[in-house]
Amino acid sequence: MKPFTFVVILITLCSCSNQKEHVENSTPSNDPEAISFSGKPLFAKEAEPAALAKSDSTIKTILSKGDLTEDDFVEIGKHYVATNRYKLAVSNYSEGLEKFPNSYKLLRNRGHRYITLRKLNEAIRDLEKAEELIPAVGEEMEYGLDGKPTATLRHQIHYHIGVFQFLKKDYIKAAIAFEKALAAADNSKNAVGASDWLYNCYMRIGRKDKADELLKPITPDYVEDKDQAYFRRVLFYKGLIRADELIDVTMPSEKMSIQDVTKLYGLANWYKYQGNSEKSTELYKLVLQSDGWPGFAYAAAEKEMIQ
Repeated sequence: MKPFTFVVILITLCSCSNQKEHVENSTPSNDPEAISFSGKPLFAKEAEPAALAKSDSTIKTILSKGDLTEDDFVEIGKHYVATNRYKLAVSNYSEGLEKFPNSYKLLRNRGHRYITLRKLNEAIRDLEKAEELIPAVGEEMEYGLDGKPTATLRHQIHYHIGVFQFLKKDYIKAAIAFEKALAAADNSKNAVGASDWLYNCYMRIGRKDKADELLKPITPDYVEDKDQAYFRRVLFYKGLIRADELIDVTMPSEKMSIQDVTKLYGLANWYKYQGNSEKSTELYKLVLQSDGWPGFAYAAAEKEMIQ
């Protein structure tokens, strides 16, 4: 056997062995998944046993192929994320990038999850590299675990760069990124999400005129899912629904879903823009009492409370 062939086989076997160890040792631990921007340990919500078993079974099936493609690593990552194992997802993407160092797919996904884990410097390195590598011609789609299309890769890269810049409180750069994400949105759901963040960027840089103009095309029948958090926030910004129709602020924080937390953060921002800092601070604190820390709204609320 030639030395080069032996090395390739050895690397492949080591990679698969590492992944199998991840799956076999994926039971919940007492270690936090992340540390918040304020230094608070953040623990993952335990996945349902049936969902965990199904994801692990699928991961093992993929690993049994031996020679994994970049799309295999992307698929494995989806299953880790779906079962709240964000650190394992990042480790999986890192293994994939050892084999495919110029994979903008893996860089985009790892960058996203670095934001989840509050590792912003690592996130922006990955996302900016993904932005440089993505082809100038043509468009690629991402798909959910159900096989349905979710968003274009270009949209996702720009969107998460926008989130990074928003968390860094550089709202001008965030606006530029979300403008690109909006331009790359291929459906109304993605367009309304990018528009919501862009609206908040414009409001924070004192461009209410641009913020109001941005939302004009978004009507009550703009998206199919009428309870989507960003869509409900936009309807509220436009004065089409009341605050209590957006979110019940008396809801126990432990019962709040990430969608609820997202709506609550939007309401807090609205009070901030009205000059009611006392009410906005109260609601930011309420966001942080929930367990929705994997959501970007929670991360943004953390940043609001750091002077």
